Amino acid sequence: MSVSTFSSDFVHTALIQMGANQIKVVSGKQMVITFDLGNGLDLVYVLSVSNENKCFVQRARPYPMVHGKFASTEEILPFIERDYHAFLNARNSRNYGTFVDVARKTLALTQKMEELFITHNLSPEDLALLHAQCDQMDALMNEVAHRSPEIYCEL
Repeated sequence: MSVSTFSSDFVHTALIQMGANQIKVVSGKQMVITFDLGNGLDLVYVLSVSNENKCFVQRARPYPMVHGKFASTEEILPFIERDYHAFLNARNSRNYGTFVDVARKTLALTQKMEELFITHNLSPEDLALLHAQCDQMDALMNEVAHRSPEIYCEL
């Protein structure tokens, strides 16, 4: 697959039809796609085409989240469409702001963990404490997921 496959008129048109209100092509190998969720909220993706003709997808807003490499537009477009519709639905929740805050705090903790690990010589005991706290958070998330009703988004 050629690099142009990811920046073609087809992809641009499909994203506009999906609801994207702004698409910027940067140096031919990167696209910044913005969806307006309403009420001043944006959903922003960055698509970067690698030298191996794979497309790396990252959500930049409302919080950064790496979604990995996709082999084709046939994989990317359905992913973005599902994600966009999920956020359209989620933005209506009275808990949306709190959710985004929690997501951002979680990302900040990941960055803080990395900084701690690469700048300090942590003892095995401290690493075990941090690991146990991560296990507790994982268990809590599983418990919350189990008791919370699942949301299905219609495309």
